Amino acid sequence: MVGPISEEQVAAWLDGTVVDDLRHVSDEGTEFTIRLRLAHQPIRIVKEETLGPIRLVSDTAFDTEGTQTLLESEEHRTELLTRIGPALAATPGFYTLLDAEGASCEFADARSIRLEHRIYPDGANRQAVMEGLMALASAAQYLQNTVAVLLDAGRDG
Repeated sequence: MVGPISEEQVAAWLDGTVVDDLRHVSDEGTEFTIRLRLAHQPIRIVKEETLGPIRLVSDTAFDTEGTQTLLESEEHRTELLTRIGPALAATPGFYTLLDAEGASCEFADARSIRLEHRIYPDGANRQAVMEGLMALASAAQYLQNTVAVLLDAGRDG
């Protein structure tokens, strides 16, 4: 039987050469939450239940006026989804489109994308945690870069 994974164990698995700004925070309803940055991307490691999975979570916000304008156009939304869809599909775990209140929504109403990868106790180790974190950071960076490219193209066109 696999035992519970502790906050101390997860912190020991993190590669300090790529993980920055590590903070242990107290979030109500969680056993532990670790906030960190990897490749300048904020990511949370959350464990809610003693024997539950470790959740790696990254939120990428569409929080600029330009991005909101981009999402209001069906043509631009379609282009953005066409560009980011393969990256979202290839990122381990799942993604959820969230509205301004943090509820799941359709792409037209999205204000952010949450990427989440779960690692269950029987598969938890340093390799799994670091691979998951790096995949989420890479996907989040790709999302941000893609939006920036489309915004630049809109300014030029």
